Amino acid sequence: MKRKYRIIDSLCYLPTEEVMVDMVVSLPPQMARYLKNVFGPRVAPLLGIKADELYEMKVSLGVEELARALAPKMRKLTMPVEDFILQLDEMGVEKAVIFKLDEETPSGIPGLPNDYYADIVKKYPNKFIGIAGIDPLKGMDAAREIRRSYDLGLRGVAVRPFMFEIPPHHAKMYPIYSTCVELDIPIWFHLSINYSTNSMEVERPIYLDIVARDFPELKMIAGHGGWPWINEMVAVAWRNPNIYIDIASYIPKYLGIQGSGWDSLLHFGNSVLQDKILFGSTWLFMGLSIKELADGVMDLPLKEEVKEKWLYHNAARLFSIE
Repeated sequence: MKRKYRIIDSLCYLPTEEVMVDMVVSLPPQMARYLKNVFGPRVAPLLGIKADELYEMKVSLGVEELARALAPKMRKLTMPVEDFILQLDEMGVEKAVIFKLDEETPSGIPGLPNDYYADIVKKYPNKFIGIAGIDPLKGMDAAREIRRSYDLGLRGVAVRPFMFEIPPHHAKMYPIYSTCVELDIPIWFHLSINYSTNSMEVERPIYLDIVARDFPELKMIAGHGGWPWINEMVAVAWRNPNIYIDIASYIPKYLGIQGSGWDSLLHFGNSVLQDKILFGSTWLFMGLSIKELADGVMDLPLKEEVKEKWLYHNAARLFSIE
């Protein structure tokens, strides 16, 4: 029996009906194949359909029609926020970072507004931290949206560079960075393999090294560990004190398998980077609960005090919880 330990989930999905439906409806067309052969095979059967059917619904139905078709199927997987909080408490999750992505310009789909997540945080401030979705192709409106979201109570920004086909050191990103620095909030980047029709090259960790040179006060989170560029990721995080790494969307046990590509992160994450690694679950697509994923971290060959840092203390420091 595993001992109890404290958890901050640094990248957590909120399983309300609105969010669950929106996740498919606002999924960019460039990422439709996720529903067919990446996460779809795990999720579609829970909806009573096949992954191919979910994919066909996405590519053939309009936004409103798709939302109507999905809502009754999704309902069995959703729960009210109050019930989810009870689950989090039972699992030892003290805080969950919920997030929004705004990719309206490249996708043509606005999705839920940041206001939805801000309302949840306002209602349950002791359980949730909210991160706003920001579309860098919206120019100065993106910077204004960061300020507006901050005033609503959100305390971070999330961007997937591959969706905008611009690297993190592109000029269009710099107004976002200066605003984040001014407000003292972190920015989360998708920084790993993707299965969209867009290139993954724009997400190499080395680009954060360039950003860190220009914005040494900017708190950056390299989402999804930077795999498959792990050695590069380790080097960038080692030399820049303002860069953190989350391990969301990967089952922790694979980090400990020799030859998986994670070797250096596990090695240095147990020593010089022990204060830089964050636990994130993205549990909805993982086929495991937050607690099961956190248990996987506890099973890794790490020092006991390092496991506690990965699961709780590093995120607590980054998000000013302690």
